[in-house]
Amino acid sequence: MKKIITILSFCLLSGCLGGYSPQSKFYNLQPLSSSKTTPLSTKKLSIGISPTELPDYIDKPQIISFDKGNPQMNIDELNRWGEPLDSMIQRTIASDIALYLPNSIVKPKSSLLEKFNLLVDVQIIRFDMIKNQQAILDAWWYISTPNGTILKRQQSSFNAPIKKGYDSYANIMSDLLGKMSKTIAEQLIKY
Repeated sequence: MKKIITILSFCLLSGCLGGYSPQSKFYNLQPLSSSKTTPLSTKKLSIGISPTELPDYIDKPQIISFDKGNPQMNIDELNRWGEPLDSMIQRTIASDIALYLPNSIVKPKSSLLEKFNLLVDVQIIRFDMIKNQQAILDAWWYISTPNGTILKRQQSSFNAPIKKGYDSYANIMSDLLGKMSKTIAEQLIKY
């Protein structure tokens, strides 16, 4: 019996000391740089960016990818978003639109008590990649008044090639959100 306990103890100890577990990497979306944007208008608007709606398949910390021509999802346990994706997208869009409309107040809407002249709602359809090939952003967005009147409804689809790796993917997705934000800002200045 003593021999069995010694062998089991050795096995447990060697497993704890000798095992290697790769570390997770965490990624964030980055707002556009002011050096890469040109203001679209000097209008003074008050714009609230509503919480972003995500499909369930991407509403998780792991980064999702697909292999070309294969519907099976790859959920990468070691490559993750640094915070919930919905709030990161909401904040990135608000920052990007604020660069295009520098005299406006543009911020994520976080309370029912906040009052804005215009609201922007974004419903993400796709926010993923074909592994090591292409990043894809597909979304519906709406501009509305505080009482719920929809002024503009549009679907935007963007994609771009990516280099190998998740660093490239996170940077490209940030750029694609920037393109969508510019499209939204171009419409906001009409109201």
